[in-house]
Amino acid sequence: MSRDLPVPTVTTDAIGSTCAALHARPDVQISLLFGLRRPHGGRVTRREWDSFMRDTLTPRFPAGLSVLRAEGQWQDRESGRIGHEPGRIVWIVTPPAPDLADRLDAIRQAYRTRFQQQAVGVVMTAGCAAF
Repeated sequence: MSRDLPVPTVTTDAIGSTCAALHARPDVQISLLFGLRRPHGGRVTRREWDSFMRDTLTPRFPAGLSVLRAEGQWQDRESGRIGHEPGRIVWIVTPPAPDLADRLDAIRQAYRTRFQQQAVGVVMTAGCAAF
């Protein structure tokens, strides 16, 4: 028997008033999802990751970001097989900006090319932040 679960809802007004009470500014919260396993064996080393951070990520988001270790599960686009691999989630909180899509696309393309990846996931949520 199927059962519908209630879906929580939060109104824009409730979010706006909470943000105002916190003296927060509008922002975009971004999660970039990076796999560390290479398609033909091996994995992205710590030194390679650090270089990617220094040369590609940090220049595009110098105000700050967080890196979380992850264990990912994904479905191969070509074979349909389920795979598992170590990964990194880069979490960025930044004000909306006209060049945001370009910066994110450059990061994703650089990682795919440099480490022979099929994809780099991106999840974006509008919100507010106070630091």
